[in-house]
Amino acid sequence: MSGELLTKSKIADALGTNPMRVTRFIERNKINAVKKEGKRELFKLTDFNALKKELDDPEAKKEAQSHAFSKDEYILTLKKQLEDQQEQFNKMLQAKDETIDSLKETIATSKHAYEDMKDQLAVKDDQISSLTKLTNNAQTLNLLDKPKKAQDTATTGAETSNERSSSDKKKDDSQNESSKKHWWQRFTRDSD
Repeated sequence: MSGELLTKSKIADALGTNPMRVTRFIERNKINAVKKEGKRELFKLTDFNALKKELDDPEAKKEAQSHAFSKDEYILTLKKQLEDQQEQFNKMLQAKDETIDSLKETIATSKHAYEDMKDQLAVKDDQISSLTKLTNNAQTLNLLDKPKKAQDTATTGAETSNERSSSDKKKDDSQNESSKKHWWQRFTRDSD
């Protein structure tokens, strides 16, 4: 039992004293708990050998009896401890409720942001669809214009060659005209 961890009340039972005396001994000798389980502090019984010696002393026994709590005082102490625990429990519940409310607000905000983002994605998809249609229409028009441009180029090329041939004809005509001049016109021109 000496290596076992015990609460203050169990130590008091083992030593044959009350829990308040054990508590005062802990405070006076500054004994630290080995382990804590929630609010309960656990101690080694071996840390209380000095208290056991004090209790074995006949004068200490008389003092312990004079400091002993009555059952009513002990019940009041326990009630006070229960009230303190209840108050801490209520504070913890309130904190949890506040956390739950905060999380609900965060979820609502996240849902709203999600819906907004969904709407924005729908608008983006519509824009992409519209741009795709416009691009397809532009490509279709471009393809329709290409044969027309080729046709226009061919027509323009023919007109240009016609213009050249008519200008060439004019040159030839003017040369022929100069050669068709009368002999005396040629003679006059040669003499000038």
